[in-house]
Amino acid sequence: MDDSSVRMRVVFDERIGDSRAELAELLAHCAVAGGRSGYLAEIAARLEVFGSAGEPSSTPILDAGADGLEYFRRHGPERARRQHREFDFEAEIGRRYATQRGIPLAELRADAEQLESLCSDMLDVRHDPWQRAVWQRIGGFADTLRVACDAVERIVFDKADAVHRLADDVEPYDDDRYDARLAVFEAACRHAEADIADVLRRLGSEAAVTDLAGTRYGG
Repeated sequence: MDDSSVRMRVVFDERIGDSRAELAELLAHCAVAGGRSGYLAEIAARLEVFGSAGEPSSTPILDAGADGLEYFRRHGPERARRQHREFDFEAEIGRRYATQRGIPLAELRADAEQLESLCSDMLDVRHDPWQRAVWQRIGGFADTLRVACDAVERIVFDKADAVHRLADDVEPYDDDRYDARLAVFEAACRHAEADIADVLRRLGSEAAVTDLAGTRYGG
């Protein structure tokens, strides 16, 4: 991994860490009893050991945390009734949670591998220092793409994990309880949107200074 990719990983780690800290604080305020379970627990274990869960896309990660949405489906109508309005689950909750569905993690990782292989082949036959520098730079972008993909996977996991922990509540409707859980949901959505936007911005900046002519990232 080149120096640029290492620096980017540090930046992503810090940002993701800040987002996790706020979500943990909000979840503590909810006093939820539910922990991580099922497929999310498997993903968490792989992230802990390998730094990447190797998920094919973001969709199964979000699906694994979607049981937490049932709290809002169950109590949202009463919340809306007290506010003298109609409750639209899909508009207020469902579509916001689904925003990051369909991110093709496996395809992005395959692109990184193909770029890396291409660079290795070209470096074997290129002897001009400038040409070698270009291909080394493209190889660095392959590392950066892999780092960005891992970061997106962790960001989506954190969103799903936070929402999943809201699934345990079976108590009657309570305004304060609803407010606390809604704060978790909104923070999870906000962080996922902002953190992934930051990843894409940094990845785009890296691509802009890398000669990617002849690849699908070249323009």
